[in-house]
Amino acid sequence: MYNPSMTQTMDEVRPTHRAFLSGLLEQGINVASGPLVGEIPGALLLINAESQADVERILNEDPFYVAEVIQARLIREWNPVIRAF
Repeated sequence: MYNPSMTQTMDEVRPTHRAFLSGLLEQGINVASGPLVGEIPGALLLINAESQADVERILNEDPFYVAEVIQARLIREWNPVIRAF
């Protein structure tokens, strides 16, 4: 979840954040990502990693996280039973 008081910082850091996510995509780590629609500002990221600790380590380098734009995050393991990718 994004910190709603950090919109200016979010706008400033967004290009670096997206470059970071694009780099993860090229490495096969970021499967898909994008902003959530609705009242609560946030995003959904599908990350391919060996463990939750790996996901945390990777996402700790996200420029949004470093700039404290992200005020909370929830990391869950997902078992894709039916999928197109």
